[in-house]
Amino acid sequence: MNPETPSTENSGNGLGLLLGGLLLLILAVVAWRLPHLMRAIEEVDQLGPEAFKTNGFALPEELLNDPDFLRWGAPGQIIAVDLPKTWGQDKVEELSKNFRKRFLVSSSEVVGITFGGQSRAYPLRLLQWHEVVNDVVGGKPICVVYHPLSETIAVFERTVNASGETPPLFGNSGLVLDCCLLINDRLGQGMRSQESLWSPLDGSALSGPRKGEALQFLPFTLTTWENWLETAPDTDVMAMLENHRNYYKKEPYLPYRQRDLPKYPYSPKAPAGPKNLDRVIVSGSGSKRQGVLTADLQKTYSSESPFLISSWFATHAREIPVESP
Repeated sequence: MNPETPSTENSGNGLGLLLGGLLLLILAVVAWRLPHLMRAIEEVDQLGPEAFKTNGFALPEELLNDPDFLRWGAPGQIIAVDLPKTWGQDKVEELSKNFRKRFLVSSSEVVGITFGGQSRAYPLRLLQWHEVVNDVVGGKPICVVYHPLSETIAVFERTVNASGETPPLFGNSGLVLDCCLLINDRLGQGMRSQESLWSPLDGSALSGPRKGEALQFLPFTLTTWENWLETAPDTDVMAMLENHRNYYKKEPYLPYRQRDLPKYPYSPKAPAGPKNLDRVIVSGSGSKRQGVLTADLQKTYSSESPFLISSWFATHAREIPVESP
């Protein structure tokens, strides 16, 4: 007996389901990108086509003419967090009991800081979705920066001078230089042209009223949650934002790290050998900055002196001397 031949009707139903699923996928992508598109249209209307290229910041010619400087999106498109809520260790343990709600595991990487007798941890799985966090720890106003595309991690004081001004809040400017984000001090609506752009790789203001000034880097620890608990047993931890919980479950930069190809232009190029995104520990300031290469992603990095972490390609693009361990 010959097997029964599938009917045309059944084939049509299968094709319909496939097309329906494809349509739903397209609609989901459009819905996800629509807010970004609307934000871009709003920026053009507010700033005009020329200012749109600069996101409304007053930029010097040398920066505008740099081939490794570009606009990737609107300011605030990646949402910075101001004065985040915190959780105690009991909350972390409670969430750990449910696999689907698990927040941190022993191997989760965190940026740990201690000031004025107060300790706090900032998980990289949260920081990668916000890139900039403004906080106050132990009475010290700080900013924590993590830029996954350049593997740059830094903590600095938000007080930029001794004038007694209210510490500024920083955000993502939507601009990059050498594939590393530039942050801006947020002054409020309509004040974009009066804001300064800062490079987290050296703390310097590249444009605006504060051009030439430098941020004060602070010491921190990059380690696992398990190790940080041993170092700071009384620590609390930055809490998840409720409207971002679904995002935090994802690892959007894993394919990027595996490809090891920087997303945006940069120069000069790094020597061959290490991976582009291998971490480099940078200490010192100005012309005395010095980097040390490390490929160990689970090592604890800590110093009582200010330092920052970036990548093999990014440090060479900023012409920071780097030694191999």
